[in-house]
Amino acid sequence: MRAFVLISVLVAAAAEEKKPIVTTDIIHGTGELIYDLYDGIYSKFFAHHVAKHGETVMKAKDEVMKQLPEDPIHEVCLKVGCKKHEVLKHMDSAVDLATTAANTIQAKAYELHEPLTQGTHKVVDGFESAMPSHRGLIPRTPGNLLLFCLWIVFVMYAGSKISFFFIRLALRVSIFCLKLACCCGCCGYCFRSPKVKEEKPSNGKAQKNVKATNGKAVVEPKKKK
Repeated sequence: MRAFVLISVLVAAAAEEKKPIVTTDIIHGTGELIYDLYDGIYSKFFAHHVAKHGETVMKAKDEVMKQLPEDPIHEVCLKVGCKKHEVLKHMDSAVDLATTAANTIQAKAYELHEPLTQGTHKVVDGFESAMPSHRGLIPRTPGNLLLFCLWIVFVMYAGSKISFFFIRLALRVSIFCLKLACCCGCCGYCFRSPKVKEEKPSNGKAQKNVKATNGKAVVEPKKKK
């Protein structure tokens, strides 16, 4: 009975979905954190200065606005030598073009969202079928899948750089040790004092007497009896 309960617990633990390593929530959480930091810093250090000098700044801005012409575009066109209605026409055309481009991009993104979602489900299903113990590791959205792939690539890149660093360090240490061993061995062989062998007379013959005369060696002849 205990063995059956233990096996059931192990099967349930294996079938349990894992929590995602990284999700797009980290982006939203980071944005909220930055905004909260900005709000806290502004409220603590700048809010009272803005409340104190805001009215003075607004009055100065009103004085500057009074000095400006009522129709600045018309005044600029008179100095430049163009017509106001043509400038406004070009501005309207630019605004319409930007609006059209934004609508087109939004429509294309909406059209691509469904195929991307289907492709994401296929990729996640293949991953979970190949590694059932990691079921639920990748959330089923295109953004989360992209973020997971980028995270894996970054981890592999960082791991390879660290591994190559330690491999190069080990090679350099090994080469240094080999050079040190070779250098010490060669130096010991070079500075070792050689053994001098003394020659002894053989067959009862006397050695030749050699005298140095004016830096030259002279061999004395044998004396006759």
